[in-house]
Amino acid sequence: MDPVTAVFGLACIGAGGGAGFWLRKADARLQTLSETAVVLQEGQAAHFSHLNMEVSTLQKQLSEMTGMVEALRATHPEIDGALLVHSVISQYESATHVGQGASHLEALEALETLISPLSTESEIGAESLLSSASESLLSRLLDVFQSRQIHAETLGLNPVAAHRLGHACLLLRRYDWAESCLGIAYRSSPGNQNILEALEHIALLRGDEELRRHWLEARMTVNPDQPELLRAHAHLLAKLGDAEAERDVRRLEALGVDTAADRSLLSGLRARAGSRSEALEAIELALADDPERSDDWYSYAQLLYDDGEHGKAQQAVERCLDIDRQNGDAWGLLAKLLAPMANRLEEALKAAIHAVALDAGGTELVFLKSDLLLASGKLTESQEALDRALLESPDNAELRARMASRKLLNGAISEAQTLLDETPLGIDHALLHVIEGRLHLARADRGRDGTGETDATLLAEAVTAFNDGLRLDRECGVAWLGLARTKRLLGDLPGAEEDISRALRLLPEEDPSASSEAALLALDLNDISAATKHIEAAAIHGDSATVSYVRGNIAARTGHLDKALMQFDEALASDPSHIRARLNRCSALMAMGEGRKVLDDAEILLDLAPSLTLARLRRAEGFMLLTEWENARDDLKMVLETSPHHYHALTQLGSCYLSLKRPERAEGPLNEAIRLNQDHAPAWHQRGLLYLELKELDAAFDDFQAAVRCDGNHLDSRLHIAATLHQQERHEEAAAAWRAVLAIDPDHTVARTRLGDCEMVLL
Repeated sequence: MDPVTAVFGLACIGAGGGAGFWLRKADARLQTLSETAVVLQEGQAAHFSHLNMEVSTLQKQLSEMTGMVEALRATHPEIDGALLVHSVISQYESATHVGQGASHLEALEALETLISPLSTESEIGAESLLSSASESLLSRLLDVFQSRQIHAETLGLNPVAAHRLGHACLLLRRYDWAESCLGIAYRSSPGNQNILEALEHIALLRGDEELRRHWLEARMTVNPDQPELLRAHAHLLAKLGDAEAERDVRRLEALGVDTAADRSLLSGLRARAGSRSEALEAIELALADDPERSDDWYSYAQLLYDDGEHGKAQQAVERCLDIDRQNGDAWGLLAKLLAPMANRLEEALKAAIHAVALDAGGTELVFLKSDLLLASGKLTESQEALDRALLESPDNAELRARMASRKLLNGAISEAQTLLDETPLGIDHALLHVIEGRLHLARADRGRDGTGETDATLLAEAVTAFNDGLRLDRECGVAWLGLARTKRLLGDLPGAEEDISRALRLLPEEDPSASSEAALLALDLNDISAATKHIEAAAIHGDSATVSYVRGNIAARTGHLDKALMQFDEALASDPSHIRARLNRCSALMAMGEGRKVLDDAEILLDLAPSLTLARLRRAEGFMLLTEWENARDDLKMVLETSPHHYHALTQLGSCYLSLKRPERAEGPLNEAIRLNQDHAPAWHQRGLLYLELKELDAAFDDFQAAVRCDGNHLDSRLHIAATLHQQERHEEAAAAWRAVLAIDPDHTVARTRLGDCEMVLL
């Protein structure tokens, strides 16, 4: 055998042996794997068997838990409702459009379930009717309803659910929903006391007194004799000013359950009705029943004060303060009682300080305190008291208006205007507009020129201010008074007459300002007797600068210049800054030929009001009386620079030029005066004198006749007419002209002589 074959055979034998060994090993591994698979299968079978047992146990436990939840929801509807509401809210919040989300039926079911634990007889205003979680969910649900414009009426609530939801909404202070829900319940059960009480409670919380009265009276139809209802109704009617409140108190008295407080209320009602004696009797009975009620002692003191029994009132108010030292109203009344007593000024001041510190008495007590400080010689403290009060209450419009009024009365116009200008934004009050109107009147008084045209411009803003005040308060008497005065100054006498009538009805009788203004209006209407009656009514409450001023006007109108001058002197002695009284005294002094005194008053007026054109005109006329023509001319030119339309000043300037022997300079002003007012007799007369100076007799005669046509009582023009006719030997016409002169002045010697001459010629 060759070597190759041997090697090949050995190789085959080795390969076969190796393959057999591998196969044997593989078989052993396969056997081991098979055994492992069997073991694994048996383990998995055991595991799955155990797992199936656990799943079965969990399913059983889950079923038990589901049953427990269902039982919990069934036995606790608030939880069930909370879950339902939460679901409804989630649906609404996830919806992208208004029409999507939960249906009304789902929302209604959830809502009714949530509030089902509430009782329809729940105490009104009670807290903790719902859990905090339920309150939060209900509030969220109502917000969703509001955003989706879903209302109580559109939900389809039944009356019982509406009643419950009304209580829940009342708890949440959702008064609109509460009122709507309770309204649904009320329509089903209009006699339900709980519903009526809840509706009355809502009206009370909203401050709607008329609506509260409606529901109170509805409750009283169910329980007409319930004392608490009768008391609440009586107090509400008393607050509303309804005299029917007395009937409720009388019913309490008839039931035998009236108290000292009820009798006190009855006293107040009778006092308001003007039955002071009955009111006093009622309050005395209340005090006899319970003498420790400080409010009753104060009411008793107030009634006595109103009746003028100040001694008894003081004793009563002191008894009140013995019981309650913190009764601010009592301190205020004590201050008013003591203020007129010069020897008790310090006590009055102390009482006023207490009242103001306790925020009692309002603006009246603040000013009383200031006045008492002033009377004590504490001028700085007096003003500081007002300033401090305004600083503490910058939005107190009445206080600001009264402070501005005081500044105005003292002539401090700019300071009064500053107080108005510093009014906080958003504060509007009728009295502020009244003060603004009075400021315009004061400026008009200091800027008049006597033509009326300037007055109209200055006073237009005053009319607007007073009307603004009346827009806010149609019952504001001082606004009607200011409007009446403004209209009188503008010449609208019918309008002024209507407005002053309203002011007289609205202002208290002790206020003399309306009667004084009515007297001035009566003078403008030429009713001297009415003017006298009105000013005497004003004088009942004490003489004042205004009363003396009006009396002076009446005396001047009736031709009693001496008496008029005396009254104007009294007015100015009382109030040296009274501009109209000084102007009128100037006029009286001019009529009496007292040129130097006219100048003195005019100088004072120009010091008080440098822009008062009328005062400069009066000074010019004073110079004319003293024949100081150049000074008069200079003042008249200044008047005309301010008021070029002043026809009377133009007339007086022409007269000055004539007196200065400058007739060529006189014609221009006189022509302009006639152009501005063709009914101004003095202008025609002065131009007639000018034409006489220029020897133009016919033109002069025509102007004198024009003057008489404008003013039939213009004596100087009639004298010139009669003299011209007499000179021209037109005796018959001259005789008629002289008779016309004598009709005006029966004692005119020249006219009587010339008339005799004419009659002798005509015989």
